[in-house]
Amino acid sequence: MTGTPRTQSPSAGDRAGFADGSARWIARPAKEAREWDRVALEAKVAVEAGGASVLFGVRDERHYAGVELNAAEGCVVLFETEDGVRRERVRAEAEELKPPPPWTVAVRIEQGEDAWSVRLNGRPALAAPASAGRAGTVGFATGPGQAAVFRELRVYDETGRALYVNRFYDPSVIQFGAGRIDGSGSGLRLDEGQLSLCEAPLAADSPLFRKSFEAEGAVARAVVRAYAIGWYELRVNGAKADGRVLAPANSPYERRLLYDEYDVTPLIRRGGNAIGLWLGNGYNLNYSRWGWKWKRDKAVLLELELQLEDGSVRRIVTDETWRTADSPLLQNDIYDGETFDGRRDRELAGWDTYEFQADGWAPAVEAVPPEGRLEPNDQPPVVAWPPLAPVRVLRPREGVRVYDFGQNIAGWVRIQARGPAGSRVVLKYSELIDAEGNIDPWTNRNAAATDVYVLGGSGVESYEPRFTYHGFRYVEASGDAELLEAAAVPIHADVRETGRFACSDGLLTRLQSNIRWSVLNNLVSIPTDCCQRDERTPCLMDSAVVEEAAIHNFGMRLYYRKWLADIEDSLSNPDWSGDKVTLPWHLYWYYGDKEALERHYEAMRSYVDHLAEKWPDGIVTEGFGDWCPPNEDGWDNYFGEVAIVNTALYYRQTTVVSQTAGALGLAEDEAKYAERASRVRLAFQERFYRGGGVYGSGSQTAQLMPLAYGMVPDGEREAAADRLEAAIAEKGGHLDTGIYGTRYLMDVLADNGRIDLAYGILKKEEYPGFGWQIAQGATTLWEQWSFKGGMHSHDHAMFGGIGASFYTRIGGIRPLTPGYGRIEIRPCPPTGLEWAEARLDTVKGTVVSAWRREAGRFKLEVEIPEGTTAVVALPAGVDGEEAKEREVGPGRHFFEA
Repeated sequence: MTGTPRTQSPSAGDRAGFADGSARWIARPAKEAREWDRVALEAKVAVEAGGASVLFGVRDERHYAGVELNAAEGCVVLFETEDGVRRERVRAEAEELKPPPPWTVAVRIEQGEDAWSVRLNGRPALAAPASAGRAGTVGFATGPGQAAVFRELRVYDETGRALYVNRFYDPSVIQFGAGRIDGSGSGLRLDEGQLSLCEAPLAADSPLFRKSFEAEGAVARAVVRAYAIGWYELRVNGAKADGRVLAPANSPYERRLLYDEYDVTPLIRRGGNAIGLWLGNGYNLNYSRWGWKWKRDKAVLLELELQLEDGSVRRIVTDETWRTADSPLLQNDIYDGETFDGRRDRELAGWDTYEFQADGWAPAVEAVPPEGRLEPNDQPPVVAWPPLAPVRVLRPREGVRVYDFGQNIAGWVRIQARGPAGSRVVLKYSELIDAEGNIDPWTNRNAAATDVYVLGGSGVESYEPRFTYHGFRYVEASGDAELLEAAAVPIHADVRETGRFACSDGLLTRLQSNIRWSVLNNLVSIPTDCCQRDERTPCLMDSAVVEEAAIHNFGMRLYYRKWLADIEDSLSNPDWSGDKVTLPWHLYWYYGDKEALERHYEAMRSYVDHLAEKWPDGIVTEGFGDWCPPNEDGWDNYFGEVAIVNTALYYRQTTVVSQTAGALGLAEDEAKYAERASRVRLAFQERFYRGGGVYGSGSQTAQLMPLAYGMVPDGEREAAADRLEAAIAEKGGHLDTGIYGTRYLMDVLADNGRIDLAYGILKKEEYPGFGWQIAQGATTLWEQWSFKGGMHSHDHAMFGGIGASFYTRIGGIRPLTPGYGRIEIRPCPPTGLEWAEARLDTVKGTVVSAWRREAGRFKLEVEIPEGTTAVVALPAGVDGEEAKEREVGPGRHFFEA
């Protein structure tokens, strides 16, 4: 057993000291790229001029083999270069290469023991006997008059296991000696006469690690602390440690490495035990350049702390005594999916048990520690939820089934299958299908979203992915194995449902469901922008507009605390980085979390100081603005009212800093930032007010933002609301807003006596609007109001901010003091809605506002938790009177008029 006995109980200092203890970072021994032999190499080559070459068996710049795509002569050439002298082996005409460039061709080179072969777009193009001793790395080249972009490079060994994958997304991890990332965002661009070799590739493998040990005595408590560079699964004595998936949490790795803690006491037994670790690629070099990513090879750090009943403590830690081997995963990628070999799985049965004989497993090697600081992760883990059965099965063509699960989710499919060893089930995921029932991968963009299970031949076999996930409603199943069952497994952070909204309108009920699913599908360890395409990145703007809606539906306090620490150094424009100012205030206002204000006040204050320095006149003219209003597509059309939105947000964020200072007892700062906010408000009024209640262009968003944030002078509010109503009428009663305008649409209309107008907008079933999306079958929110635009996602939460209004305006529940110490119940019932009920599990207890129209009467039921009081206001116009306010205490109260 590794470690020495201890007599004292572990302390908080031990938790904090995990990074400095006896555990060492370990990795599997690397196979040098220059040892690659008998490999298959795949690449997509976009030739722009003349042609290009794909190289293999590269020893150095003067010794390599290659395949030239010769556009000038319309042929493919297999050649070898020794001492810088090129010798042509064989050539063949290729129709794919004859049209004038630009064109793209998929190249596959198979370097067998006896023969080399080349395929173009899947067809055999040429072959030649293999040359002996041609091991080496890979590369690309362009000759005189040639230029090309090389995309999606993949290298496999002879068993089909991925050795290396590079989609060339990120300029900081090219890993090739020459070239640059193409302006399209993917691909290695080589200009004329360039040679680019892959010198130190990061492995695309999925290794296993194991350690056997004996527990000498009864175990009172056993705790594992673990972190990996790469997603990992922890196993103890043949069982998964708990239900979490896709661990560890994504974070800015140069600053924060969030390790997980597991209570594995029930899994440890007296005597022989084993720990197993299974690693995948996770957020590696092929993760989006806009996300936080590991830019190095996989490694792991683990500590198992055993508290024995005799009071002693022993530790088992990662070191070179651990053993490692290849797993059954041949390929794994966050975007592309997995290929799992059930035959290898049979060979490794019991690999995570004490009895397993690890003959042939290699010793782990010590790895260089990563840069960031290890910290405990207190965020709710990502877990798998109960599976969904298909609602129908389509058969669009022979040998193919398409499963419709009836709901767009983030996750994967769990299958049962039967067949001979080596037979396959291929699963392709999509959010859409075409008219014939075939999957339509439009919204996946460059994500392959494909899982492959190779059967081990052991009767009925079960499989589900572990190191990938997809956004989907539909799954296409094909292959030569018999698929017995398929179920969709949703995954998202383990946040508890704390809010429930229901009403008499089926469309509004569907919209509430769509909002909730969109929020959950984009809650992994970061709030992602989307869950299906090749992004899934930490989008501060998308999160900022939906956070109040999320808080009204789910227990988000610990989740958002982690997020705040992730984004505390962001210094972009208010529509992006301002989330780090407003979110601590939300945690304080809705949860009474004063510690969040204390912890982040300095970051909040310094951010608005940064804005004041950058925009001394108070007007912010850069940013995304009201992102993605209804538009004719095209990048420039996605930006809406940039200056009005960002300046209004600057005012709001400065006001929040003043309020925060007040809550923390910092009177001088409170006054300072209140005065600055007043100056920003004045600058906004001077720059954008046109008179007659009109702001800027008079668009819906231009009116909504100053009304939402209280920037409109009291005497102008009615005129500004009238102009908003007119702007809506100009659009035929439809919304014309992006994510910020939509967030405040119902709030502003309700607060200005126009709840019926807001309700009418939501019910519109013509483009654009939520009703139109639902009429097209949407079960989640889209990134654009159009069905297929240049922005591809059909599962974006960013338009879900309006969901907060269901609770605060239709239900009318709002805190009057932080943490619902005092509550307001002021429902705004729109004409045509017969009943609505909002329930919130607050930190004080459950708050209920339930109203209905019945036999000409308006009935309101209110529930107030202990330790609070409430102001209840029946809506204006009920019984022909103005709104009446009543003070009530804890308990259930009934009102009727």
